[in-house]
Amino acid sequence: MKYERYIKDGILAWTLTSNGYKYMTWNLALQWKAAGCSAPLCIVCADKPSFQFLQREGISCCLLDDAIPDFGPMIVPFGSRQFSNLNWIKLKLLHFFAQDSAVQRCIYLDGDIAVYKDIVADLCARLGSAELLAQCDEQGHECSGACPNFCTGLLAWNQRADKGCFKITDMDQWTQKPEDQVWVNWSAPRCGTVVSILPRQLYPNGARLTLTHSNPELKAEAMCLHYNYRVGESKKADMKRFGDWMLPY
Repeated sequence: MKYERYIKDGILAWTLTSNGYKYMTWNLALQWKAAGCSAPLCIVCADKPSFQFLQREGISCCLLDDAIPDFGPMIVPFGSRQFSNLNWIKLKLLHFFAQDSAVQRCIYLDGDIAVYKDIVADLCARLGSAELLAQCDEQGHECSGACPNFCTGLLAWNQRADKGCFKITDMDQWTQKPEDQVWVNWSAPRCGTVVSILPRQLYPNGARLTLTHSNPELKAEAMCLHYNYRVGESKKADMKRFGDWMLPY
């Protein structure tokens, strides 16, 4: 996998995609460019159809060495075997990049994120006083310190600050609920990983989607917006509804 060209000043920002998520990823790539992010976005394609599609559209990307079979053009259902397989690959890559000495600071984003400002510069500045950054994914309250349910859709960390929490080391635990967010929330405290929570008004996620878009001041302040809590085509529909879909179709 030829990803070295995406490392700028020791920073690697990346996302993972597949055939079913290729349009979402294309939208993220356009948002990334429009926001003027200070590092290139490395798009890792898990299968050949997504790689070939993005190349045809002029979007820079790289193909996973052990590319998986094509799951088809639809977004894979949450909780399905295919979904779990992509979660496994995501964790494998998170661990791989965390061990690469050329990557001093790493930023991971899910494809369902709208980017409004240069989050690379902001996250790297925050990593001067933090080891690993994540969004709070609690719905009933907001965490400012330790969070029992932080989101793995947006992560930023200094080299080796993960302390191995991305690596699947307990297959019995993994098979109980094979999801990357469940795994990292279970693994991080056991590895001694220090996770700092990003300010939620700057880094809102799906639980605050409507609130953010209905309040001009919150929208203007936000660095990005993560469209989690939506499944399948509802993500795209909401992105269109709120003006965060940059594709013509």
